[in-house]
Amino acid sequence: MSQPITPIIEDGRLIVCAGPGGVGKTTTAAALGLQAALRGRRCIVLTIDPAKRLANSLGLNRLTNEPQRIEFNGQGEEDPGGLWAMMLDQTETFEELLRRNAPDSASLERSRSNDIYRLMSTTLHGIQEYAALEKLHELYTSGDFDLVVLDTPPTANALDFLDAPKRLRRFFDRRVMKWFLPDDQRSTGLVSRFINPGTVVLKLLRRFLGDSFVDELVEFFDTFQYLQETLEERGELIEYILSDVRTHFLVVTSPDPRRIDEAFHFRDKLSSLQQEVTAFLVNRVTPPFDEEDLEGLGPEDLQRVRRADAAPLEAPDALLDAMGEHYAALARLARRDRHSLQRLADAVGQDAVQSIPVLGEDVHSIDQLRTLGSFMTSQGDA
Repeated sequence: MSQPITPIIEDGRLIVCAGPGGVGKTTTAAALGLQAALRGRRCIVLTIDPAKRLANSLGLNRLTNEPQRIEFNGQGEEDPGGLWAMMLDQTETFEELLRRNAPDSASLERSRSNDIYRLMSTTLHGIQEYAALEKLHELYTSGDFDLVVLDTPPTANALDFLDAPKRLRRFFDRRVMKWFLPDDQRSTGLVSRFINPGTVVLKLLRRFLGDSFVDELVEFFDTFQYLQETLEERGELIEYILSDVRTHFLVVTSPDPRRIDEAFHFRDKLSSLQQEVTAFLVNRVTPPFDEEDLEGLGPEDLQRVRRADAAPLEAPDALLDAMGEHYAALARLARRDRHSLQRLADAVGQDAVQSIPVLGEDVHSIDQLRTLGSFMTSQGDA
């Protein structure tokens, strides 16, 4: 089997890790980043997940909204590569967006104090996804990193961020914004003097939502006019980045048949968004047993796996039976995992599938990440 991961690590500019929760996706993203750094690349891993999984896998207590360099053995001063990690803070990311684009300090303060903005920057659907893409754009274009690895949230809607630029541009659409702009910035044509759609909309909104809320809304659109053009340009650039040939989408899953079904869901979702999956990483695969996993076992778990694989005769019968039961359970898991891998390979092609064996322990250090990454970049079946 060919190895789909190494070329991505060595030549990619952006790797997007998607997939269901509970399959080791964040740890896998960290291991990919470490493998890139070991190959002399400057890599940053960005997680959208507010949980501490990325920090924990790197042996850290916490991460912030700023890149934090991760030290690891074998990294010398002459080594041009390096590993950084950070966790998205959507509120702080929007603060940075305001600071960079506000025309003056007065506009910046009005933006910060507006109730609609405070609500939007923390709770509006799609804002977290857009904030992630805003930070992604910043890291991608900064010139500081050769590779960005994006760890998406462990939800069924984890790929919503791909559509976030379009959604936010619709929110700030000029045709909608003009309804809320002060009278001196609206059209002064003959028709608008008698029938102004903005006036009609505002009257209806005041009736149902109240004067205070509508006043905040008008101030919001008036204050944030300066962002409208920025959001349009940024959205177009982000869409270009996501469609670049050096951008790769990896679906991380496990051999559990239900997780394989979810992997197909992610593939289909990406396809509907005009994106393709470069590779499927199947994590925590039970290593195969000999004799085709004991041919499905058989009567009494094949004599308790042939008396626990001919264990020393002096071992107690109870221990032999317990060992045999354990081996039988592992053999069943190995057989199930082999079938799951084959099912996935039949659907997407053998060359697009990379399996990673179960390590038997959680990953909480750089050394463990290095071990995990070595399976991703090894030739042949893991």
